[in-house]
Amino acid sequence: MVFNSKKNIISLFSLLEDSRHPSVGPHLRLLSLTGIWYPNSKTNITLLKRACFYVIVLFFVSQYLKCIIKFKIDSLQLILEYAPFHMGIVKTCFFQKDYNVWQELVFFISKTERDQIAKKDPKSIKTMQSYISRNRKITYSFWALAFIANIGVFSKPYQNNQSDVNGTITYNHLFDGYTPFSEEPPGYYFSMGIETILGHVVSFYVLGWDTLVVSIMIFFAGQMQMSRLQCSRMINGSPERTHKNIIKCHKFHTDLIKYQKQFNSLISPVMFVYLFVSSINLSVCIVQIAEIEDDFATVLSSFIFLLACLIQLLLFYWHSNEVTVQSELVSYSTFESNWTSTQNKLQKEVALLGLTTSKTLVFTAGSFNHMTLATFISIIRASYSFYALLNSTKY
Repeated sequence: MVFNSKKNIISLFSLLEDSRHPSVGPHLRLLSLTGIWYPNSKTNITLLKRACFYVIVLFFVSQYLKCIIKFKIDSLQLILEYAPFHMGIVKTCFFQKDYNVWQELVFFISKTERDQIAKKDPKSIKTMQSYISRNRKITYSFWALAFIANIGVFSKPYQNNQSDVNGTITYNHLFDGYTPFSEEPPGYYFSMGIETILGHVVSFYVLGWDTLVVSIMIFFAGQMQMSRLQCSRMINGSPERTHKNIIKCHKFHTDLIKYQKQFNSLISPVMFVYLFVSSINLSVCIVQIAEIEDDFATVLSSFIFLLACLIQLLLFYWHSNEVTVQSELVSYSTFESNWTSTQNKLQKEVALLGLTTSKTLVFTAGSFNHMTLATFISIIRASYSFYALLNSTKY
C-alpha cells in the first residue's frame, strides 16, 4: 500500500516535467497555471488569468490605501504579519515588467541543458542529474511545507474571532482590502471567501517565483561544476584540438557570467525589498507567537508559518552562496588538466583561461548587500533586534 502510494506520487510529479525545460519545467508549469508565464499570450484563458492578476493587484493596493487614509495599527500589523503574500505582488510585478528578459534567460538555461544531454557524456549527465534531483527535492518539499503553512494561515482568522464582555464579536481578516460586503455575517464570510481565493492565487505566485529563482541558482552552481569538468579535460589530442577546447571553455564560462549578471539584475531589486520586509515580518511573527496564550493550534500554525518564512529566506541565501563558492573553484580546474604536457603557447592560453575563469560570481540584494550566508545571519540578528524593540514598546 505504501509502495503504491509512493509510486502514484512519483507518477504525479513526473507529469510536471517538460523535456524542453529539464531544470525549470515544473516551475514554469506552476507559473503558467497562474498566468504569469504565458508563451501563448493571445489565448482566452491566458487573458483571463492576466486579468485576474490585475484584480489581485488592485485588491492589495486598496489595502495599502485604507491603511494610509484610515490609519489603524491593526491594519499595519496585518500587512506586516502576512508580508510574504504582499511580497508575492512585488515579485510578480517585477516578473511581468521584465518578462522578455526572463524568457531569454529561461531559453538559455533550457538550451544549454538540452545540448549537454544530446552529447550523452556520462560525467556531464551525472552532474546534471545530481543538481536537477536536488532541485526537485527542494522544490517539492517547499511546496508541501507551503501547503501545510497555508492551512494554518487561512484558518487563523476564524480561530481568532472572539466576543467581548458585551457579546460583540470581533471578526478578523486575512487581508484588509476593499470588498463590497458588510463586516458582519453573512457579508463577512463572502469577504473571507474572496480573501481566501485571492490569497491562494498569490501563494501560487510566491511559490512559482521563489522556487524558479532557487532552481536557477542551482542551475548556475551546477553549470559551474560543468565548467570545471570541461576545463579539466581540455588538453586532448592534437594542439589544434586543445586550442579549440580552450576556446569552448572560455566561451561557455563567459556565457555563464553574462546570464548570471542578467539573472542578478532581475532578482536584485526584489531581494532588496525582501531584505527589509523579511526582517520585520519575522520579528512580528515572533512577537505574536509570544503573546498567544492557551491556544496550541494557533501557536502551531503560527510557528509553521514562521518556519516556512525562515526556510524561504534560507533557500535564497544558501544557494546564492553556493554559486559564489562553485565559481571560485573553476579557475583551479584549468590546472587539473594535463597542461604540463602541451606546448608553451598552449600553456600560456591555459594560464590566461585560469585568469578569466577566476571571476567570483555573487548575487546582490540591491547595490551593496551580497547574498551570502553571512548576510542571512545578519538578517536574523536584525529580526531579533526589531523583535526586542517591538516587545519592549508593547506595540
